[in-house]
Amino acid sequence: MKVLLVSHGYPPLGVAGVERLTAQVAGELVRRGHEAVVFTRDPSELPRTLDLRRDVRDGIPVVTMVGGGSTFERFPVYEPVQEGIFERLLTEFEPDVVLVTHLLGHSPGYVEVAHRWGIPVMVELHDFYFKCPRAHLERRSGEPCAGPENGRACARHCFGDQRDPALRWALRARSFGEALRSADAVLAPSRYVADSFATERGDFGTIEIVPNAVAPFGPILHEENPPGGPLRLASIGVTVKHKGFETVVEALRLAKVPRTFYTIHGVALPPLAREMQLAADNIPGLTLRLANGFNPAHLPVLLADADVVVVPSVVPETYSIVVREAFALGIPVIASRIGALPDAIREGENGWLFEPGDAPDLADLLRRLHAEPHLLARARAGIRAGDVTSVAARTDRIEALLEQVREAGPRPAGRPGTAEDAVMREALVAADRRAVTELGRT
Repeated sequence: MKVLLVSHGYPPLGVAGVERLTAQVAGELVRRGHEAVVFTRDPSELPRTLDLRRDVRDGIPVVTMVGGGSTFERFPVYEPVQEGIFERLLTEFEPDVVLVTHLLGHSPGYVEVAHRWGIPVMVELHDFYFKCPRAHLERRSGEPCAGPENGRACARHCFGDQRDPALRWALRARSFGEALRSADAVLAPSRYVADSFATERGDFGTIEIVPNAVAPFGPILHEENPPGGPLRLASIGVTVKHKGFETVVEALRLAKVPRTFYTIHGVALPPLAREMQLAADNIPGLTLRLANGFNPAHLPVLLADADVVVVPSVVPETYSIVVREAFALGIPVIASRIGALPDAIREGENGWLFEPGDAPDLADLLRRLHAEPHLLARARAGIRAGDVTSVAARTDRIEALLEQVREAGPRPAGRPGTAEDAVMREALVAADRRAVTELGRT
């Protein structure tokens, strides 16, 4: 097969979960004899208009749409231009199928464009971006959101300060909803995500559950904690509110464990990183380490001294590669009881759950683990091979589904309403451009 993969980022410029999965599946498909090209996005401010950059990364041709700045929390922006670029790429590469791993910074209209050229599209759902422009079903205020309500909730709670918010976000909801319904196959990493999008997908096909894979690590290292040693916790991610890392710091204050090390591997962003460090400095016995930046391949070394990995998310996780990476390294996990996280945890066997954002609940658990260290040893021994999906197993499923989609062919293009939506979208884009020009004149 010839497969065109669409992603919002790609290593080394993007090293989060979806970007790594995109690189993983592209590499595996090529190793199995298929052709793969990646179409990705670099939302830098320069150049001011969209441009294309081409290179080859680990043997994979990568076409990057560069410039124009970020379109996060904005719609519409460059979608008509992006669809023209995407169409040129289709005519150049002539793929048998398009695999969309994420559309952040791209256009939902790619599905319609591909169908016009007789090319089927398979879409992966790794978060809630298809119905939430903020991706996590979390309002700007930090409150959870039940969904866009056909754009009404977006306009009312998050983007009321924008021009024509009701029309703008209704159009966004319709555009992404139509892309999801008309996709020839849709994948989700967990039952939680599949159920969350069942209404949006409707009667247009089932959502296949394909768990995310963890690339094999080298030798697994583990530094034994001597009797009476400190409790050693680790987390992975960017220090932003929805990750919940401050809940762990507060729980450690309440737990009053004599000696604790808590290391966060990822990106230490202010102001939260600074606030957590100041709080930790006033907690007796706690050493907080903010390790800025890491290579996933280095996790066996970085987590060698961790007794347990904590995933304290306060918004629903759709899968969590971090949990599976910990399991692959033989490390038990403490996770919030939210989203898809409970699906991975067998309480007391390979980890533990606590109520999201509930520092006292987590503190009780940490006191118990410190007082009864054999519980950690038991959880380490309770991790099963089936707790982690291999790259080969995931690629088998992806490859088979791509073959099915290619054989079945694309759905008909040009569904009712898409032409009218395109006219409204371009009118909004033109109005935004006029407003920017007038602002520049003043």
